[in-house]
Amino acid sequence: MATLQKIRNRGGVLVSIVIGLALVAFIVGDALSSGASLINRSRNKVGEVGGETIGIQEYQQKIMKNEDFIKSMNGLSALTDEQQRMIRENTWNQIVSEIILNKEYEELGLDVSGDELYDFLLGSNMNPAVSQLFADPNTGQVDKERARLIIKQLIEAPAGTPQKEYWLNMEEQVNTARKQEKYNTLLAKSLFVTDAQAKELAESAATTADISFIMKSYNTVSDSAVKVTANEIKDYYNSHKYLFEREEARQIAYVNFDITASAEDIKETEDWVNDLKPEFAEAKNVLEFANLSSEKRFQPKYYKKGELDNEELDEFLFTEKSDGVFGPYLKDNAYNIVRVADRRVLPDSVRARHILIASNNMAQSEKLADSLAGLIRKGGDFDALARQYSADQNTSVNGGDFGWFTQDQMLQPIADSAFFSNKNEVKVVRSNYGFHVLQVTDRSKPVDKVQIGIVAKEITPSQQTINKIYNDARTFANNINTVEDFEAALTANNQTKRIANLGKNDYQIAGIDNARDIIREAYMAEKPGFILTTKEKSPIFEAGDKFSVVVLTGIQEEGIAPLNSVSAAIRTELIRKKKGEIIAKELTNAISGSESLLSVAQKANAEVMDATDVSFSSFQVPGVGIEPVLTAEVVTMKENEISKPIIGNQGVYVVVVNSKTVETVTPEQIEAAKRSIEQTNLYTKFRLILPALVKNAGVVDTRYKFY
Repeated sequence: MATLQKIRNRGGVLVSIVIGLALVAFIVGDALSSGASLINRSRNKVGEVGGETIGIQEYQQKIMKNEDFIKSMNGLSALTDEQQRMIRENTWNQIVSEIILNKEYEELGLDVSGDELYDFLLGSNMNPAVSQLFADPNTGQVDKERARLIIKQLIEAPAGTPQKEYWLNMEEQVNTARKQEKYNTLLAKSLFVTDAQAKELAESAATTADISFIMKSYNTVSDSAVKVTANEIKDYYNSHKYLFEREEARQIAYVNFDITASAEDIKETEDWVNDLKPEFAEAKNVLEFANLSSEKRFQPKYYKKGELDNEELDEFLFTEKSDGVFGPYLKDNAYNIVRVADRRVLPDSVRARHILIASNNMAQSEKLADSLAGLIRKGGDFDALARQYSADQNTSVNGGDFGWFTQDQMLQPIADSAFFSNKNEVKVVRSNYGFHVLQVTDRSKPVDKVQIGIVAKEITPSQQTINKIYNDARTFANNINTVEDFEAALTANNQTKRIANLGKNDYQIAGIDNARDIIREAYMAEKPGFILTTKEKSPIFEAGDKFSVVVLTGIQEEGIAPLNSVSAAIRTELIRKKKGEIIAKELTNAISGSESLLSVAQKANAEVMDATDVSFSSFQVPGVGIEPVLTAEVVTMKENEISKPIIGNQGVYVVVVNSKTVETVTPEQIEAAKRSIEQTNLYTKFRLILPALVKNAGVVDTRYKFY
């Protein structure tokens, strides 16, 4: 019952990541980043969606299921910090999207009937994830009667059985995926493109123009020549508030104290390695001694001259024939000593082929491998046997051929055997994958090589050094309570201040790799202007190889930024607009009475430039950059007419179309344009719909209290 075994192996694992909400996964991350504010103070609450509370226990349980899934699918026993962070974020997005979309489905009356669900589980429209579960591994076909029998057994199993839970979860996810498919179809059907729209796009794309133009940059008008009043800034702010929406954030200033080794630590490390040299020189087993003594592990490969990128070491290895020890020398923050373990004449690369016998039954697999090796030694057809018996489908189609490889490009057991084999010699080699019938088919020219043992001792700060650096940080932090105290300490201690803007779920700060403790405390603080402390009320944060002292300088609430924080940006924009008006008026006067663009250019003290093949779809205009207003005007202009001033991104333009090519569009091009607009509209709607739903739902994210 291979299928039951599949389910048994995956029992209790969340499969929603596989079937998932593809659209949601693509866009929900950006949507959620702006949908939260610090509201709830409940101890066990990580968030809220549309008034529905998300508790820490529910959230953590789903995280654990997703972690189990990732570990199961990838054969991992543990996950890295980065993987755990990604899973937490994906799980949050999954929970939020499910709550929001389920409410949408309910309001729209979208559902999946029992017959419909059966059709997607075990009927003619079987979901790909389900069919993969029950497919014959050899033929890829699904025996639906057998699948129904297995499912019947699972349904009748006692409650809580892992395989039963797995299948019930599968049903739920197929049901969810079908609802989403209906929802997406409903959105798609709400879009319509007229023939006139399609024809206009097709004709615009078929029109190109060669132009001459002049451009007066905004820099030709000084800022002092433009006056912007406070009322103008306020009016612009009130009419453009949507431009100033911002996420919740915290601002900090901080000082880092790097935890680095002292000169004494470096000298002590070098002395330790030097003291070990006599013992290393007397060791009977070079590699064993190196492996037991070194803080770094090195591959026991053979090196040719020049491969180690150290001329002095090369000179020692390839001229010194004694058992002497080279070093110590400094590399990768460690002192190293080296001794030759073996000398050989070996090829740089070999070409080999193999037949892999999977180790389902060790004794039987080894017996079959030995039999095949014997058959090949007697003249058996290696290619035919590889195609018939090899479990390595990537190479069996080529008669088992690996191609050329170097020693460090291949599994170590195979490499160790291949590089010490004669051409055409047949061996049986065991690896984690099973037994390999291995034959070297070609070898590059052999060269002198050495195998070396390396003992490496990393340079690390001693506890005494760490204590001194901590005391330096403590001395700096003494008597600091406010931002003013912090600034005074900077001057007194000649320290470099750093600043950062923090998102609530950030993990890093410039110069500090794992900064969650600092970020969490910044968000737990109720007001700015004071030093941050750890949970233990210490003013010293330790992260990686740094001690940090941090003050909270600002709290930015979610919503519309206040006028005083954006007035400078508004002033800059209004100055640009007013400069455009001044330059446009100047160019209008230059155009008056002029019969050519050259005449306009002379009056305006500007240079005439040319550009070819300008179209509505042009990303930029050669010589000036991205100017969408300019390209749009060009497409609609008549030939040999001087345009009115066109206010663009870089400056103000006057254009003449020298020639225009308008190709006749075909019905096929119009239809293609219609499909293009439909796809663009559909993508835009899918990209915007969930952020709108998230914003409307009022998502509250307080996970920073726990992670």
